[in-house]
Amino acid sequence: MTQTRQLATIPAVITEHTRFQLEASKLGRDLIFQVTVFEKEERKRKKLFAETQCSDPFHLVIQFIIREAPDFDNLLQRFVNQLEHRGYAPTRMRLRLNERWQDWTPVPYGASPAPGEPSLPLSGADAGDAPEKTAGAGSDKGLKAKGKPAVPGPL
Repeated sequence: MTQTRQLATIPAVITEHTRFQLEASKLGRDLIFQVTVFEKEERKRKKLFAETQCSDPFHLVIQFIIREAPDFDNLLQRFVNQLEHRGYAPTRMRLRLNERWQDWTPVPYGASPAPGEPSLPLSGADAGDAPEKTAGAGSDKGLKAKGKPAVPGPL
């Protein structure tokens, strides 16, 4: 005799995880995004979701949607990446804990380096000690060896 087992479909439980505000600037305007983060628990797994929107002079509505982030740090990093992709410069943020807004803190992710600063730290050598690039395969042969630059400068 075979037994058939029916699996009861357990609905996902969605609760509010946290709220935060993030200030970003674009085209000389400072905007404050208020984001509510929801936690969805399904089959003993927890995933975070968030969504917010804004408008700017070129677009009626811009939506920022983050789905299935494993933790808050990952969600925040993905949100900052979306902001930067759309041309916003995130500056500071604050969390809402125990029904009160915390102090503003700098955004921990995506802080683009200032002009003139390297985007990645130099490993083991100063910029002056870096080897000079030479003309590689597929480039104009011999231009570097003859003392001419590989890319012609302004005339």
